Amino acid sequence: MVSPNGKKRILIVEDDESISLGLRMNLEAEGYEVQLAADGEDGLALATGGGTDLVILDVMLPKMNGFEVVRQLRAKQATV
Repeated sequence: MVSPNGKKRILIVEDDESISLGLRMNLEAEGYEVQLAADGEDGLALATGGGTDLVILDVMLPKMNGFEVVRQLRAKQATV
């Protein structure tokens, strides 16, 4: 799916701000639209909200770990 501005959208779910910002800068430089989430619950909400093409997901996250996020995405049959 392409975002309204014509760019592919990537969601980064990472609680380490320096890692997520580094990834964001590099991906935006390559032409992607990037969203950030700092915990599993916010990441799941953004991923299921529609419009996300790819999720880069940390495993050890606050509130909900990455494995649980993937389980719930699969249960909801998300097309990410």
